Amino acid sequence: MTLKTNKIYPRDGLPSGSSGGIIQVKQTLWSAHATYTNASFAALGITCAITPQSASNKILVTLNLSVEVRSASIVAIELTRGGTSIFTNEGGMRGDGTAQGGYVSMTYLDSPASTSALTYGVQTRTSNSTYAINNYIGSGPCNSFLTLMEVSGYTSPFWI
Repeated sequence: MTLKTNKIYPRDGLPSGSSGGIIQVKQTLWSAHATYTNASFAALGITCAITPQSASNKILVTLNLSVEVRSASIVAIELTRGGTSIFTNEGGMRGDGTAQGGYVSMTYLDSPASTSALTYGVQTRTSNSTYAINNYIGSGPCNSFLTLMEVSGYTSPFWI
């Protein structure tokens, strides 16, 4: 006997407005090292694509970005879908006048209402200085990660 299914719901269905489990996971490892001085948001080059299986599903976006601030400035970070901003963190990483670095982590639950391929990306800008992405000591490397998880959305269960 073989049982195959493309959906499993709890016995009493999902409560209104809730989501279920993780359907698929996509991740991009990005190790390109570069320095920037842009005062307006510009794409870094780290992207990750996913094609949702249902328009009612959501995409959980998680970013772990290695940032080094070179002086007293702020590096702001923005998540994009299809090149359009979906979430902005204007206080991403703040320097105090000396070089400081670390990982900036962001998590955002997106509701794209689509079954088309979606490409998520990252943009950054600085308030007034130079900053580095994926800086490393010696021969490195230092890596950043962009992870996408499709979370099943609420759909009324169909009982036979």
